[in-house]
Amino acid sequence: MAYRPSEGRNQKKQTPPEQANLVPIMNLFMTIIPFLLSIIVISQVAMVALNFSAAGAGGGEGGPGPGGSGIEKEVRVIIMASSGNQVFPGFEIRGWEAGPVYIRNAEANGNYNFVALNDALIKIKSSMQMDNITLVVYPDVLYGTLIQTIDLCKLNGFPNVIYKPATVSYGSGG
Repeated sequence: MAYRPSEGRNQKKQTPPEQANLVPIMNLFMTIIPFLLSIIVISQVAMVALNFSAAGAGGGEGGPGPGGSGIEKEVRVIIMASSGNQVFPGFEIRGWEAGPVYIRNAEANGNYNFVALNDALIKIKSSMQMDNITLVVYPDVLYGTLIQTIDLCKLNGFPNVIYKPATVSYGSGG
């Protein structure tokens, strides 16, 4: 049977429509998107600032101290974990009128003596009117110990806790 030229174009075999290949887009969803989401979480954790001061702290006028002049005393709580040559595991408190206070870890289990630290912080707060306290932390101190010490300082009336890593200074032996 002969068809006219215009009808011959429309005489195609009826086939179902072709389905798109979804494998590449599924690979995208299954690999790249979870990877990007995990990168966001990691970068947020990396950007956590170690600012332990109370909200709204700061400001003031003049300089340090009550009248805006003079040098404000700094109380340092040093957290040590190694038992090297001159470092004992425990706490050392410097900058207080009573002189350095050494609080060693409990002998039986080796845990930090937070009860003695609490008593020392109560004495410091009653003798000195300060809101700032500095924590100097050695690199081998666990994070949980640092957080417990910060919480203990805040409970004893030190809302501004300043974190400083321990520094090593080398002198000329002479």
